[in-house]
Amino acid sequence: MGSTDTVSGDGRDAGDPGPRTPDGRSSDGGHRPPVSPLVVIAAVLVPLVLLAVVLFQVRDIRDEAAESAASEPVTAVTIPAPGADSEECLSLVESLPDTLGEANRVAFVEPAPPGAAAYRLPDAETVVVRCGLPAPPTFTVGVPLQEVNGVQWFNEPDPDPAVTSSTWVAVDRPEYIAVTLPATGGTGPIQDLSDALTAGLEAVEPRPAPIG
Repeated sequence: MGSTDTVSGDGRDAGDPGPRTPDGRSSDGGHRPPVSPLVVIAAVLVPLVLLAVVLFQVRDIRDEAAESAASEPVTAVTIPAPGADSEECLSLVESLPDTLGEANRVAFVEPAPPGAAAYRLPDAETVVVRCGLPAPPTFTVGVPLQEVNGVQWFNEPDPDPAVTSSTWVAVDRPEYIAVTLPATGGTGPIQDLSDALTAGLEAVEPRPAPIG
């Protein structure tokens, strides 16, 4: 039997897609329907939102890590402090404020040095206060002193030039009180400590050693 072709009403084969242009596209243009502007906007915004969420989470993790480091106990070596157990030092250490400048008071890693208090700055750098120390060996007649909020301080230089922290010693109280500050500490800690010394310990005349 011969094959029978199916012809549409307009005389074309049913399988014929219709007239085509010279480049092979159908005469209806062969164009896809236009993309909705909402789809374009969503395609741009969704990755940006996801990126913002990731960055926010990373920042939270960093903030939590920094906060944890800033509350860690401080390890400090024990140095000679003959007056650490004096009434003045015991009273001072107990009455020191919870903050010195931007530094918050934290615990020591045991064993804690006597007559001392520890603080940490937001960047986790430490501030250490010690009471009852011997007179600084370089505190001699004629050395310059700096007064801060009614307290006279002597800057005790470190023999190691690589050390960037500084140690200041209050020399006009019944006991010598030292505070060691990092380079990033600013002036807030020594100002607040001066206020605590003025309020808690009676002022005395500085007692520098004679020269030679």
